[in-house]
Amino acid sequence: MIREGHFGFYEAFSLMTIVLITKLFYTSPMVIIKSLGTAAWYGTLISCGITLVFFALLFSLMARFPQQDLYQIFEAVTGKIVGKILILIFAVYLLYKAGITLAEFIAVLNVYSMPYTPQSVLVFAFLLLVVAMAYVGLEGIARVAYVFFYPIIGSLFLLLLLAIPNYDYCYLTPLLGHGLLRTMETGVIRSAAYGEIVFLAVIINSIHGLKNFKKVGFITVISAGVIFSLCLSCILAAFQYTVGGEHLSGMYQLSRIIYFSRFLQRVESIFLFIWVITSLITVSFAFYLALSSYCRAFKIQNHRPLLLPFSTLVFVLALYPDNIAEIIEVHVKVLRAYSSLILMFIPIMVLIMALIRGKKGEKANDQAKP
Repeated sequence: MIREGHFGFYEAFSLMTIVLITKLFYTSPMVIIKSLGTAAWYGTLISCGITLVFFALLFSLMARFPQQDLYQIFEAVTGKIVGKILILIFAVYLLYKAGITLAEFIAVLNVYSMPYTPQSVLVFAFLLLVVAMAYVGLEGIARVAYVFFYPIIGSLFLLLLLAIPNYDYCYLTPLLGHGLLRTMETGVIRSAAYGEIVFLAVIINSIHGLKNFKKVGFITVISAGVIFSLCLSCILAAFQYTVGGEHLSGMYQLSRIIYFSRFLQRVESIFLFIWVITSLITVSFAFYLALSSYCRAFKIQNHRPLLLPFSTLVFVLALYPDNIAEIIEVHVKVLRAYSSLILMFIPIMVLIMALIRGKKGEKANDQAKP
């Protein structure tokens, strides 16, 4: 097994929060606002609530096997062969996520900041940093996330505060948006946008077990939901839902309208800083976990020889979509609307199997004895 190192609550919280909120800087606000209108700001809270229920079920699964991570539980409950297949499904998903997240980042970067730079050059340069972080390993990625967490969150809230003169809170009405039923339906479907929290169960042994797992998981999901809701309400208040649903990156557009005088304008440079750093951490995390999952499935002890072939696959995936419309309408929809079939459905099915078959970890079995 790969030695992934250990880190504490704050590193784990920083890492998972950044991974969850990164999509806020891409096309997700546009898609949510276009679907829900003025109800977008609390529609995402419905998704957050569904994810909290899922995480409670995930915690109950992990509590039955207190000495094992999610992949070990897959093999313990379903058997070695099926367990390896499930691990490989997660590995393929993570590789796909890394490639499409990178493609989305580069496409939006091309539109707003670097329209004349070839996508292949941007992808290659970004991948060099991703490979360097994956070479260091999970602990290194987590500590980088912790170092940049406060500047990222601080810069994000600074942008929201500086844009206050542009807000008109009447734009948040009507409160029901396109209808309460549609809001609830979309909120349930898009709960996959918070689904990356399942990967906390994969790295549970690196964060010192169940106690930190439960604490980090619930606080991270709630924090990400509040940040999403706040940012969506600010975008709606600044642009109204008709215009907010057309901006490729609502947060970038919000940063561009900030103007106090000739000495305080063009603050989108702050946005670019947090945008690039969060994207780097998120892609590196997904890329490393894809490598780690593959190594776990085939009992490979060292992930570093696989950096080149896996980075080549991510390079190809990032350049595969023909245009930004294909990324949004096909690939991003798969990641943030339908990936719950993998991220949530599989662990819940494993939990049901464990309950039916009476499977428990060694420590749980010992405690069950009179």
